[in-house]
Amino acid sequence: MAAISRLIVRTLALPQDSSGFVRRRCPHCQREFKTRPFPTDGLAVHRAVAGGTRHENSHELEGSALRACLYCGKVAPPEQWLTEAQRRFVEEHAAALRSEVRYRQLMHVFRTLSMNPRVTFVAVPPRPPPSALPPEPDDLAPVPLICCGEEAKAIEGWQQLVHCPRCGARQGGLLDRTSALPGASDPGSC
Repeated sequence: MAAISRLIVRTLALPQDSSGFVRRRCPHCQREFKTRPFPTDGLAVHRAVAGGTRHENSHELEGSALRACLYCGKVAPPEQWLTEAQRRFVEEHAAALRSEVRYRQLMHVFRTLSMNPRVTFVAVPPRPPPSALPPEPDDLAPVPLICCGEEAKAIEGWQQLVHCPRCGARQGGLLDRTSALPGASDPGSC
């Protein structure tokens, strides 16, 4: 077990554009937009990595902050906002980590060979995790979000109302809190 605890863990983060925005893809309308990084991005990546791994601390994956689509306003948990490229990268990284753990567990037999001289398998070293995703291009236009005092990035020329991804409030004209996420009236929820 000590060998597993010495695994080198790389920082796994979603790529940002030159302005510090992260690309999101709505699981409902499939449109892409960008926001500043959310505190729940780490949870989204953690859930995606740990989702295919059996572990004893699954309770750490419980709970989530729902986010809303900039365009359609529908909500989903953080891990559902990953783009296909982000999801593939995270899944490849997760597979590499699982292979590394399995390899280290199998290597325990070779380290303790004197206790078991009849090994019936060979541990194959795992492939390294994938390199980081390239930075995001600056391909979307900034949209101010009045409710949270931030901005997002939308499709160039988007003329319809938008929703705040953090609190779900509809933007445009008067701020409409009727479509906001639960707890959006709390100042600390955004």
